[in-house]
Amino acid sequence: MSTSSARSRILTAVAATIAAIVYAAVQLRVVLTADPGAFQALRTAFWHDQLGYLSIVADVATGNLDSVEPVTVTGVNHYPRTYYALVGLAARATGMDAVTAWNLISSLIQIAAVVMLAVVMSVLARRWWVGAFAPLPFFTGTLSAVTSGSWLTGLEHHAVLWGPYGVLFSNNAETAGLSIIVIVLSALALVWARPARRSARITVSVLAAAALGSLSGFQTYSFITGIYLVSAILAANYLRRAHWGWIAATAAAVLVVVVAGPLIADRVGQLPTLVFGLLPAAPGLIRGLLATRGALALYAAITVATAAPQIGWTVSGILGGDPFLAYRVASNVNLGVFDVRTAIASLPVVLPFLLITIIAARRRDTFGVAALIGTAVTAAMLALNDLWGANAEPYRFWIDLFLLGGVILALGAARLYGGVPTRTEARSSDQHATRTTTPWIRAGIAVCALVYVVSLADLWLYSTDATMNATWNPGSSRESAIAAAAHAADSSEGGLIVSDTCIDPRTTKVVSAAPIAYFYLGMAWPAEVDAVSEVMSGRDDDLLPADSLLVSDTRWLVTDSACATTPALDGAEKTREDSFDYAGTDGSGSITLWRLSTP
Repeated sequence: MSTSSARSRILTAVAATIAAIVYAAVQLRVVLTADPGAFQALRTAFWHDQLGYLSIVADVATGNLDSVEPVTVTGVNHYPRTYYALVGLAARATGMDAVTAWNLISSLIQIAAVVMLAVVMSVLARRWWVGAFAPLPFFTGTLSAVTSGSWLTGLEHHAVLWGPYGVLFSNNAETAGLSIIVIVLSALALVWARPARRSARITVSVLAAAALGSLSGFQTYSFITGIYLVSAILAANYLRRAHWGWIAATAAAVLVVVVAGPLIADRVGQLPTLVFGLLPAAPGLIRGLLATRGALALYAAITVATAAPQIGWTVSGILGGDPFLAYRVASNVNLGVFDVRTAIASLPVVLPFLLITIIAARRRDTFGVAALIGTAVTAAMLALNDLWGANAEPYRFWIDLFLLGGVILALGAARLYGGVPTRTEARSSDQHATRTTTPWIRAGIAVCALVYVVSLADLWLYSTDATMNATWNPGSSRESAIAAAAHAADSSEGGLIVSDTCIDPRTTKVVSAAPIAYFYLGMAWPAEVDAVSEVMSGRDDDLLPADSLLVSDTRWLVTDSACATTPALDGAEKTREDSFDYAGTDGSGSITLWRLSTP
C-alpha cells in the first residue's frame, strides 16, 4: 500500500468518524444522556406502538419465540417481527434488558449507515472531507417551523410530514430498515457508480439483494420502499440508451397502474396492489435481464427467497381470513399527502434534486440522471399510492423517501463533485478536476443551501421540544416492584394480569414479559379478543366483569397503593397474594398482587 493511499484511507476514516459523532450528538443525544444511563431509558414521544414492539422483544428475551399476540401471548401474530425477535435474542444472549438492547442495537445500525454513507461519499468525491457531510440528509427539515411554527406539519387524520429524525428517533424496525437501505444504496453506489472489479460488484449486489429481501420481516413500509427504489433505479439505468419502444412501454405501464390499480385493490386487496405497482419497472428490468444475460435474475431470486418467509406468512393469514389483517387494511383512510403543504415541505429535497439532475444531464452523466429519475418516480408512486388504489399510508412512504431521496442526492452530488467524465473528457487524465460552474448553477446552489439552512429550524424545534426529550426509566424502583408482582403471578399458575388505572399495562409487559390483559389493535389480536377488550374497558371504568375475566383467562390484579381508585369486581372476588414496596424519585408505595376468583 502506497503512502498516499494509506493517508487517504486514514483521512476518510476521520471524516466518517466526524460524521458519526455529529449524528450521535444530534439524533442519539437523548438515549445517550438520559437517566439512568446510556441506552437504558426509552423515549416516550409517540411511544404507544414502540411499547407494542418491545413486547415482542421482551417475550423473546425470556425464551418465547412463538408468533403470538405478544402482550397476552395468545392468538396469532402476522405482523413482521424478525427484527424484534433478533433484538430479543441479543438481549437474552447478553443479559441486557429489552429497552437497553432496543436502543443499543438501533443506535449501532444507524451509526453504521452514517459511516457507510460517509465513506462512499468521500470515495466518490475523491476528497476525504466530503464524507463529513454525511449526516446532512438525516437532518433535513420540512420547513414546518416556517409554515406551522412546529417541527412537523399535520395533515388529515394522523398523517404528518416531518424530517427523517421524526421517523428514526423511535429506534424501531422502521429505523433499522431505513438505515439498512441507506447502507445498501451506499454499497451499491460504491461498486456501480465508479469503476470496480466484477467480483466486487457481484458480491455487493448479492448481499444487497439479501438485505433488501430480509426487510420484509422487519417492517412492511421500509421493505416496500427499498424494493421500489432499487427496482426503479435499475430499470431507469437499463433504459438509458434504450429504443423509444421501451420508454413507451414504461409510460404505458404507469398508465395501466393508475387506471387498473383501484380495480385490483377492490378485488384482491392492498398487498397484491402494491406488488402490481411495480409494473412500470418491468420494461427496464426485462431489458436489464437481457443485457446481463440473466445475472439480474440471480439478484431477484435472492431477494424473493429472503423475503418469502414473511410474505408467505402474511399471505397465509389473508387467505385464512385473519380478522386483524382485514381490519388493518380497512383502517388506512385519509392518509394521503396530495396537498399544497406537501409541496412546500418537499422543497428542501426537491430543489437540489432538480439542480443535481440538470448538472448531471449537462455533464452527460446518464447513470446519475437515471438514478435520480428512478428515485423521483419511486417517490411519486409510493407517496401518492392512494390515488392508484393501494391506499397504504402514503404519508409514511413520503417520509421514508424524504430521507432516502436525500441520501441519493448526497451520493449523486459527491459523484459529480469527484468528476464524471463527459464524452469529450472521457480520455482526460484529470477527470476529477474541478469544473467551471455557470452563474445560474452557482445561484441554484445558493438557493438550495439557503432553503436547507432554513429547514434546519425544524431540527432545532425537534431537539428542544420537551415532549421529544422525555424518557421512561424501566429500571426504577416502582417499575421493578411492578415487574416483581407480574413475575410472581406468571410463575404461579399463569393467566392474564390486569392492573389498576395507575399502572400502565403496556410498560408492565415490557418490564416483566408476563401475559397482560391488553393488546394493540393495529398489531395483532389475542385469541379471545372480545373478552380482552371488555377487560381493558372495565379497567378504564374501574369495574371488571366476572364473565370477561373468565373467558379471557384473567386471573390476577395488580394495584398501586398510591392510586386513588381500585377496580371494583362485578361478580368476582380477589385474594391478596403478595406485595412489593418501592421508593424513589417516582414516589413511594406498595404494589399488591391479588388473585382473582370467578364463579
